[in-house]
Amino acid sequence: MSTYVIKRSGEKEEFDEAKVRTAILRSDATPEEADEILKRLKSELYDGITTEVIYRHVHQMLQGRKAIKFGLKKAILRLGPEGENFERFMARVYEAEGYRTILRTSLNGKCVQHEVDIILENGQGRMMVECKFHNSLGLKSNIQCTLYTYARFLDLQSTQKLDRPCLATNTRFTTDAIQYAECVGMRLLGWRYPEGAGLEQLVEKHLLYPITILEMHRADLGILLGAHFLLARDVLDRRGELERLLSSASSSSLVSQVKELLT
Repeated sequence: MSTYVIKRSGEKEEFDEAKVRTAILRSDATPEEADEILKRLKSELYDGITTEVIYRHVHQMLQGRKAIKFGLKKAILRLGPEGENFERFMARVYEAEGYRTILRTSLNGKCVQHEVDIILENGQGRMMVECKFHNSLGLKSNIQCTLYTYARFLDLQSTQKLDRPCLATNTRFTTDAIQYAECVGMRLLGWRYPEGAGLEQLVEKHLLYPITILEMHRADLGILLGAHFLLARDVLDRRGELERLLSSASSSSLVSQVKELLT
């Protein structure tokens, strides 16, 4: 008898063991560990279980660095609820890819003024980035997002010498959003897109784990985000400041977590 799962979007689909296994393996779990987790998970399944509950079960069964990496998508979500931290996070991602970045700048277009999230510059050109942050993992960036971004690019292109528009998101893109972007030459960066170089893969490539991936008290997280600690590695790079902001016990815990995560 089939077991049906309720996705974050509210859609209902049959439980896909292969999909869950792939997600577990992305955390660097071995195939044997993935098989054992799936075996234990099956005993917890029931018809109508949510993907959120499944995620929680798997996360509890993983250990250390693997559990941290499994929680990457949710950690990026916790950079919200507003999009400002996500914009700063994306700037760090683009910088790691070799771009110079300018955050949140006001530019005059042919018709109106625009607040641009990120300007990217390198030897090959100058691009604008629209960051679309979603507060729910069940939401996707749709064609309206691509249309909006491209319309702003067209208004700015003649006055600002921009070569290309980009749209970055913390979730996925709809099929028609991808189709439109490909047609007009817009670059997209999101969860598992583009194939082989999606947001999660760039984070792994450059070890750009957000600070929200670490276990800490909510009050401590608020303090660190307020002080512009954005990445887990900032804990080590700004250790003296960290120790002035948080208690000795909290600081030591975070340093230990980051060392385990980055080695």
